[in-house]
Amino acid sequence: LAVHALPVGDDHVVKHLPLTFRVQSIARLYFDGHDKMNRAVLFHERASLTVEWLSRSVDVRIVTGGLVSIRWLGRPTCVKGAVRIARLVPLDRPEPSLNLFDTVPSNWLADRALLRRAGAHWDGLQPSFRHLFNAIFWDGERFRRFCMGPSSMNGHHNVDNGNLAHAIDVASMMREWCGRKDIASTPLGILAGLLHDAGKADEYRLKPDGSWMLSDRGKLLGHKITNIEWIVTAMAKHRVILLTGHYEALLHCLTSSKGAPEWLGIRKPAMLEAVMLSNLDRFSGTEDLMTRCAANDGWGAFHPHLSSVTYAVI
Repeated sequence: LAVHALPVGDDHVVKHLPLTFRVQSIARLYFDGHDKMNRAVLFHERASLTVEWLSRSVDVRIVTGGLVSIRWLGRPTCVKGAVRIARLVPLDRPEPSLNLFDTVPSNWLADRALLRRAGAHWDGLQPSFRHLFNAIFWDGERFRRFCMGPSSMNGHHNVDNGNLAHAIDVASMMREWCGRKDIASTPLGILAGLLHDAGKADEYRLKPDGSWMLSDRGKLLGHKITNIEWIVTAMAKHRVILLTGHYEALLHCLTSSKGAPEWLGIRKPAMLEAVMLSNLDRFSGTEDLMTRCAANDGWGAFHPHLSSVTYAVI
């Protein structure tokens, strides 16, 4: 639904609009001696529209990338391509029922098929896991970096949207394999797949030349510690309630490692989901590199992260 498709005074259309939108852009201009004219472009997968409203002061909480709801000004009217509203309300607390992937604009991610897969995985989570995911990524800038950033600088999925593509790939395989095993939790497997590299959103930063560099956090801490910090902070700040077993199981999946020396205090995988995550994470990365390096037939190109030159028979 585009703005020009909203008939003037059509209350029926308003009732069917999403309750939450992401701000794609916002502009504020002087209107007269007292008021400012605010104009914002809003996005949801089901509707995109431009709105405008008058205000005496500027609400600095309304920012590009943030989530808002609309307060209507009587029957909606469309003037010069913008729908007149009373105001926008910034949403500070995560809404557990909102699928955040429905609010990803195309300038964040052009591959809408990948986005639909991401949304389907979120739908497959139990309510407490949905709440946790939304609490972690309610910050629009963090969610944008998660959707747009790479999974590595020179290795697998080292392209724009690479980290999200890798997360969806691992979550898809976790969903399939957990569903085959009686002692594995499919929702836990999906959430672990989505979150296992999420901290890389704060690990990489763009350089002026368009290439990627490690942030100070990436150099000093790494994405696994960032993941734990995000989870703990989100649960405390937004009162996310997980069963004790689920909380500890998720952290175990995200932190356990088979090869870690004893003195590090890192536990070896004790859950089938943790074993799956470790192996499927590695498989996804290796598959991406081998696919990129493969030739149509025979030996392909060399990559330093692979143990040998890729060979394929097609």
